[in-house]
Amino acid sequence: MAGGSGVAGGGDAPRGDGPRGDLFAEMRRIKDASQLSYNRLADKTHYSRSSWERFLNGKQVPTRIAVEEFAAAAGEDPAPLLALLELAVVRDESPAEEPAARTPERPGPEPVPSSAPVAAQTAPAAEDSTPVRRFTWPGILRTAAGILAGALLGSLLTVFLIEPAGAGTSQAAAGAKGSPATATAQTRPSGPVKVGCKSDTCMRREPQAEDCQWDAITVRQTFLRGMSIQLRYSEACQAVWGRVENGNIGDTVMIKDKRSSSDEATIRMEHDTYTRMLAVTPEDTWETITICGAIPSQKEQECSPMGAIKP
Repeated sequence: MAGGSGVAGGGDAPRGDGPRGDLFAEMRRIKDASQLSYNRLADKTHYSRSSWERFLNGKQVPTRIAVEEFAAAAGEDPAPLLALLELAVVRDESPAEEPAARTPERPGPEPVPSSAPVAAQTAPAAEDSTPVRRFTWPGILRTAAGILAGALLGSLLTVFLIEPAGAGTSQAAAGAKGSPATATAQTRPSGPVKVGCKSDTCMRREPQAEDCQWDAITVRQTFLRGMSIQLRYSEACQAVWGRVENGNIGDTVMIKDKRSSSDEATIRMEHDTYTRMLAVTPEDTWETITICGAIPSQKEQECSPMGAIKP
């Protein structure tokens, strides 16, 4: 499936309505050229189909990480898009505009933030006098090159001046003895990631909305008729969630802790889904969490640990 619907009320937003419009238009152009569907973007990144629909239809400004992953999925250089994103964020943070709406805790459609487009329409004089309206691709590329050069220099200084001798050896040893046998860490994005919650404050929140997925590992895994049932754990967020892959519409995943707190998700489209989070603590670790996957059409269920939750 190529392309996708445009912003509400018509087709793609034309260039020239400010940095936000330019960013959305360029991302949609790349999506169309690469023939990436929303489902394919969800498969190749850590963001859901609904998130990509919001990003590409102009309903929500994407995060820096989302832009980097989008460029990687499309095989494009992320620098021009990141430069446009920086301009869009600067415009959004202008005192004349309202702050963007926060991502809701539950998965699902978000309200369309309308403050930025309204400001763009009602204050043309202010936009005409703002330098960000007169960007050029050479200027964007020069800015991106400067950012990348600074990041590289910072990395080199960190390696030679800050990191203690033997740190790599100690980290490798710690990983060898501290990770579960089936756990595999995701590649962490460049730069620090500030998570949005921790332990009890993560209860029943969406892991991607709180940036908990970046250090997540699979600590439990079982299978049911080819469906992969996984318990995901984030040390930074001190929280877990359940995920199923290679299932069918109607199949479910459920997690439950020692205090009988639980959450469940059902595949609504495609072949995978995930629950919201439950908290873990040093006393009640991820080992105390039970995860189950079910295929209601076959009246079958599989749990890990086995038999922990009865059908």
